[in-house]
Amino acid sequence: MVNLQILTLNNNQLTLNTMKNYPEIRQVAEVKRTELYTNCGLFFAFSNEQFTENKTPLKEGEKYVSIGAGGYLPKSQVDNFLKGMETISKWEKSEIKKQKDGKESHILYELQNQECFYTNHIDDLDFLPYTKKEIWQVYNKYKEQMQEAF
Repeated sequence: MVNLQILTLNNNQLTLNTMKNYPEIRQVAEVKRTELYTNCGLFFAFSNEQFTENKTPLKEGEKYVSIGAGGYLPKSQVDNFLKGMETISKWEKSEIKKQKDGKESHILYELQNQECFYTNHIDDLDFLPYTKKEIWQVYNKYKEQMQEAF
């Protein structure tokens, strides 16, 4: 798995840095998910042609199962996939909590990602593990600054 620290190149010297904000945590989590997908033989297909091109090897007598959203993996890997996703999710939540401004950084990232400052609503953030009040507080804190950018 991926180390929880990030190597950066500054002035031709590699430096080991601890993650400082949600985008960095998310980046590492994405790498971990990609590794899990590869290890479990997960692939995506949205047509029969893509399925044929992208499918991963199966053990004799095994079948593929759909995980939704066009994702497929060998049936024998379902438990490994679910456990891996849960482990990564717990790690990501733990890293966010460790950060001084982890919750705020996470909310701000998603406000920007969902274009909430442009649309002036936060309805698309129901997936976040925070209350509407917490989301509105971050939204209101950065609203003026973000809208000046438009």
